[in-house]
Amino acid sequence: MKDNRFKVVIAEPNDGMDDTFQVLIDRGYEVVVGPPVSCADQGYSEEELIELCKDADAFFGMSRETITSRVIENCPDLRVICKYGTGVNNIDLAAASRQGVIVANAPVHNLTVAEYAIASMLALLKKIPYNMAHLRNGGWRDPSTTNHEIYGKTVGILGFGRIGKQVARRLAGWDVHLVTYDPIITREDAALFGAELVSWEELFSRSDIVTVHLPLMESTMGIIGKKEFEMMKETALLVNDARGALINQEDLIDALTNKKIAGAAIDVFVTEGLAPDYPLLHMDNVILTPHTAGYAEEGLRRIAVQATANCLAALEGEVPEFVANRDVIPKWKERFAKK
Repeated sequence: MKDNRFKVVIAEPNDGMDDTFQVLIDRGYEVVVGPPVSCADQGYSEEELIELCKDADAFFGMSRETITSRVIENCPDLRVICKYGTGVNNIDLAAASRQGVIVANAPVHNLTVAEYAIASMLALLKKIPYNMAHLRNGGWRDPSTTNHEIYGKTVGILGFGRIGKQVARRLAGWDVHLVTYDPIITREDAALFGAELVSWEELFSRSDIVTVHLPLMESTMGIIGKKEFEMMKETALLVNDARGALINQEDLIDALTNKKIAGAAIDVFVTEGLAPDYPLLHMDNVILTPHTAGYAEEGLRRIAVQATANCLAALEGEVPEFVANRDVIPKWKERFAKK
């Protein structure tokens, strides 16, 4: 029989940030902590997650834990799933809502990802990785090292949520023209951040740089593909720090191999961890990084602090600040909220 203490499972904490959940231990909760996120081979099967969380009240996870309906249905005490970060596409939100479980994310590293997106744009334009490799290989300045300015370019921000707005805010004063596509904002919303709201087709055809900040859901899987690459300028650059599955991978490889676009900076992939023969690894006009856009120490700490705050609120019978499945709130209140 379960005692009256809350049980909290933290599947993979951020390295060196145990202090961010110390408050849970101080309150006498049973806190089960798994290996840190830096353990590359860390991961849990569905059965392991069920065993780990079968009597848990709260669960903390990142993107590697796939929280299926079966996991949720076999954890009857679960009242909150706390996601380290923004994306919740690895969690069955519908199942959580059916079971009365809040999914609380921590979208507080917007500026971290926005800075990375801009750094990626500049690294592509200035050919920084290429020029460094060129120098290491004994080369020096030559026509191949000629780079470009961002001044005067049109930057297309695909998705104008928290991160897209931060990109726009940080590019203010750079003398670029900002265009954006987002079906749920108005022209007035975009104009507040110095951006012009345009159609999907116009964003791809006009932009010198397209930076992707869309959420991943069923309707956006593979939403960028051959049609979009054919609309883009041959001199255009693509930056994706959102989710790998937003882009059709075969079409992306084709566009870069056949110079339909000039280059890309990709931080996210359909499958995390790349095989040595992955084609984009061997292209001079591509920058690949290992899902590190949101991995700044300051941003990670904000995420960890927010995730703990979400957990504490839920365990105390309060609706957390950030809830990804807001439809669950009435049912959740019936089960857990303070009377």
